[in-house]
Amino acid sequence: MFRYISLCLFIAGCAFLTGCTGRSGPKTDHEHEATSITLWTEKTELFMEYPALVVGHKAAFAVHLSDMKDFKPVIRGRLTCIFKKAGGESVTAIAKASRYPGIFRPVVKFKQAGVYTMQLKLQGRQVSDVINVPGIRVYADHDATPHSVARDSGEELITFLKEQQWKMDFRTEPIGKHTLSSSVQAVGEILPRPQMHTEVPAPVNGVILADQNAGLPSVGQWVSKNDILAVISPPANTESSFNSIRSEYLIANAEYERAQRLFAKKAISQKRLEEAKLRFEARKAGYDVISKQVDFASSGQNDGVAAMHFHLKPPIDGIIQEIHFHLGENVQTGEKLFTITNPKKVLLKAHVPVARIAQIKNASDASFRIEGYEQEFMVSRLNGRLVSIGSIVDEKSRTVPVLFKLDNPDNILKIGMFAEVSVKTGESVETLAIPNSAIFDDNGTPVAYIHVEGESFAKRALTTGITDNGYTQILNGASEGERVTTVGGYQVRLASLSTSVPSGHGHEH
Repeated sequence: MFRYISLCLFIAGCAFLTGCTGRSGPKTDHEHEATSITLWTEKTELFMEYPALVVGHKAAFAVHLSDMKDFKPVIRGRLTCIFKKAGGESVTAIAKASRYPGIFRPVVKFKQAGVYTMQLKLQGRQVSDVINVPGIRVYADHDATPHSVARDSGEELITFLKEQQWKMDFRTEPIGKHTLSSSVQAVGEILPRPQMHTEVPAPVNGVILADQNAGLPSVGQWVSKNDILAVISPPANTESSFNSIRSEYLIANAEYERAQRLFAKKAISQKRLEEAKLRFEARKAGYDVISKQVDFASSGQNDGVAAMHFHLKPPIDGIIQEIHFHLGENVQTGEKLFTITNPKKVLLKAHVPVARIAQIKNASDASFRIEGYEQEFMVSRLNGRLVSIGSIVDEKSRTVPVLFKLDNPDNILKIGMFAEVSVKTGESVETLAIPNSAIFDDNGTPVAYIHVEGESFAKRALTTGITDNGYTQILNGASEGERVTTVGGYQVRLASLSTSVPSGHGHEH
């Protein structure tokens, strides 16, 4: 069994290597250098460990294979390993997945020393792939094998075994260039759209009786324009006033219809017709003001007199945010009864520092993060756009308000939420960038975990720049082509807190 001693180099005792104290080979008093190789293809990640290869001695390879679709172990299939030496022999070894998922154990014995190219052919329903590994060196005897030498990569490495990676959600990706939009950072908040937020007042004096409001909607309930919010029983003088307005409207309507008929018969002048029309329109306007807010109905008898009830309706569709009265309470005309908001469309208000206002003169989009959610939201992806850039500077904060309107289809954005906003300047740059999920805060310093090889990770302090569309610009700390941990970085971070390798540490093979 291979014992893991360092992250880039595996060292094994002579007693471990078959033939090291061999049946025919001489005894040695030093440890031999072992090798680990990590390669990535589109389909497979290869992490392979093997001891020093000596002619005439069997050597067991530990081939770890991960499926790049989900970074889980390859548990099915057959692995054929073909070693070819230029102008020399060809050696083939076949292995199936061992009792440890993801690990194949081909055993090889060479007849000739030299440098071989290894071709791994993986065949199976889970994944099929061909991986070429150059530079496999075979030594003539044990004395020719190099001594194990401690290698210093210049940075402290973290051990995170394949067996650990395979048991969790884990993913890496190569660092590359992305097109990012430059932005200005601002503090923001989610506000209701003015036309989709309303306070509903009492249109008349009256009492809101419990027995007439058994179906009173509750806070958080969705209501539509045709729903009844509350039933108000007005005093007698209010009933008379409303009946008077309604009667005047009906009389004016009848007179106007009569005037139209008479004018058609040339029985009255154009002036008489226009006067009747003006009276009708004036009475109708007064009646419509009340009828849009309430319905009146006669229900029940009170000493032989029909009782009038005002049915208060919402002016917009939306969710009831607050109810400002209690059942049985007398209310006055104009008193606030309900607060209703339609959250399907909201405003994002960003407070941009006045010192940077010139940078957003061509702004049209913004991204933002809100409390309680890790994901980044984009105004344009929410069918949104810039509404306005304010003209007045707030004296206390020295900021200028910048408003965006956007859709809120899943009601994730709550009115009153604070937001971290990146207002896009309209300028783009192609730059080295990594996913935001790969970046962690380490006492105020952004860090990422670079996958150096199969079971070796490096914690890198980063200098970051633009953040856009789920990616952050990397100015220093990582290089193009290196692989960064995008899922599972937190577990690698926890592993980095352990500074010692526990007794008996090693692979399950």
